[in-house]
Amino acid sequence: MTNEISGAVQSAVVVQAGQIQGGIHLPALRTPRPVPRQLPLMPRHFTDRLTEREALDAAGVRGTAVVVLSGMSGVGKSALAIRWLHGQDTYPDGQLYANLGGRAGPVRPERVLQQWLHALGVEAFPADLHELTAVWRSVTAGRSLACLIDSARTADQVRPLLPAGSPSMTLVTSQSSLWELAVDGADLHHIGPFPPGAGVDLLARFAGEDRVAAEPDAAEQLVRVCGHLALPLVLAGARLRSRPQRRLSSLVDTLTPTTNASPHPEDFARMATTAALNKAYSDLEADAQRLYRQLAILPVEDIDPDMAAAVASIPVATAEYLLDTLTDEHLLEELAGDEARPTRYRMGESQRDYARYLALHHDRDEARDDALQRLCAWMLAIATQVQLRLSPAQATLRLKQGLASAGVPERLPFDDDPGALAWLASHQRNLPGIVRTARDHEWHETAWQQVDAVWPLLHRRHPYDLWVELHELGVASARQADNPAAVRQMLLSGAIGLSQADRWSTAIRWYTDALREARAPSMADDKDDAVRDEGQALLGLGACLLDTGDHEQAVPFLTEAIQLWSDSGYPRGVALARIVLGEIATAQSNPARALTLFTRARDGLLAVGDQYDADRALAFRGHALTLNGDVDAGIRELTEAVERLGAHGSTRMCARALDLLAGAHHRHGDLDAARRCFRQAADLMATIRPAYAEHLRRREQVL
Repeated sequence: MTNEISGAVQSAVVVQAGQIQGGIHLPALRTPRPVPRQLPLMPRHFTDRLTEREALDAAGVRGTAVVVLSGMSGVGKSALAIRWLHGQDTYPDGQLYANLGGRAGPVRPERVLQQWLHALGVEAFPADLHELTAVWRSVTAGRSLACLIDSARTADQVRPLLPAGSPSMTLVTSQSSLWELAVDGADLHHIGPFPPGAGVDLLARFAGEDRVAAEPDAAEQLVRVCGHLALPLVLAGARLRSRPQRRLSSLVDTLTPTTNASPHPEDFARMATTAALNKAYSDLEADAQRLYRQLAILPVEDIDPDMAAAVASIPVATAEYLLDTLTDEHLLEELAGDEARPTRYRMGESQRDYARYLALHHDRDEARDDALQRLCAWMLAIATQVQLRLSPAQATLRLKQGLASAGVPERLPFDDDPGALAWLASHQRNLPGIVRTARDHEWHETAWQQVDAVWPLLHRRHPYDLWVELHELGVASARQADNPAAVRQMLLSGAIGLSQADRWSTAIRWYTDALREARAPSMADDKDDAVRDEGQALLGLGACLLDTGDHEQAVPFLTEAIQLWSDSGYPRGVALARIVLGEIATAQSNPARALTLFTRARDGLLAVGDQYDADRALAFRGHALTLNGDVDAGIRELTEAVERLGAHGSTRMCARALDLLAGAHHRHGDLDAARRCFRQAADLMATIRPAYAEHLRRREQVL
């Protein structure tokens, strides 16, 4: 057989198919995403909890979907949950983890859902929590997952995170009982302190059975001094293991509270934990003590060696050694790594509170501020390199102001485009705290630049709540910095996120503010930049009014943008505004005018090398051809646009083009092709706009 293809093959796949007339487009093959294994590492030392583990075993056999483990801080709830889940092999679709406590306050469920959905292979998400929860339930309906939700504060935090699949199990840890989750079928288990024998056994695992057997009374007293709690016992045990010559009785003396009062059990637990932490800290070398204090004041959820090295201004190898030391002493907890950051740590609440107290009382204000400033500078430097690599056009303002080229780090934690985006995404939960810290310390130029630098994450992953939160901080800091161009940049890029999240009224307000700022430039402002931003604000207002159906009010804004950009020599902006005018003409049943506008827009975009937006214009032009009576030509152009937009990876626009192509096939009388296009469009939109996906499926069914 002779293989012959007369046309372009848009794929790296080898095609063996005889003789084919015409081009072939095959979607790029994706590397399968690994099954998520997000649980923290197995506790190194664990004992007893036999009754609790048997209860969890029974819940698993019954198919219980939710189990809540409650108890005071330091009792060992998380260690029990992690240990039990690591021993299960009945959840083949993955293990997901979230800590809802949060360094900067309770973590919102939509943030967790976005991260979990991405781990399961979903690339784009809706903005609304209800729609996001619906996507989560749809994605998990046929899966068997183990989810660990740590440090939950309320039942409302937990409910949106519960998977729909009946074979799945969710373990929740909390200091509260979360009795409200019993309505959702949850088993509620209170975790109390260890019985005396179990506490002694835990000490023996650290110190050795011979040492404990040699001082049985001291071992039992040490367990009492530690309140029979896991955390202080683990800290005390770590001291004994690292000092084989130390007698247990001497450690008892250093940990025994000096008060003769009979405190409440929870107060006693805090005293025991503080005493154990104080002893663990006092035995550290000075460099480890300093790093421990510095890490406690960081506004981040997790830490890695690169971050620690930057904050402490030490070599990465030294940071790795000190982090290992703190982990060995149970002052840090090692987390499961990922491809972007193989080694990560977090500080438990008790350890962090104690270290923060030390930092506030032992370090000068200037020293603490210097550490925070180094954190902000490090994050900005690397995020800037991500932006310059993935979205260089977005960095134009900072490049003009001489900002984006400053502070290039010696070491980059990635070496390709996917790695750059993955690194930025892995810091998603750290970004709000870092930007807020820069704003609170009045490092306003750093704050707005940080928001600008994470554009690739916002634009490609669509975490809308993060998008809006960061830009609210960015606008405020740009104003404080008295940088009018930065104010407009923050307003315009923030408004894009608001409009994509269907928050049109707020987006219109932001675009209006940007328009006012652009029309009143300062003496130091660049006139060309102000004109460009004025046109962008006009275009944004017109697009928002198109989306809300207010076509008559949209047209003057778009017409003014075209005139402004024509006079100032910005043909790309002119073409983009013509696309929106063409959509309005289509909605007003004027396909002939729409065809002219889309044709001129596509020609203009091709002339400036904007292939993606030219392909958007091609899709709309195909639709206009169909409405204008040239259905065959419309189908040809829409088919080409679907292929091109798919190659761009534009899920939202590809789905829209498929919707338009379905309508063209329907007009042509090819109902099977129309149904197929509706089905493909619905599949693409299922994780972005579930309601629209359902609308497409209904249209498929009525054909």
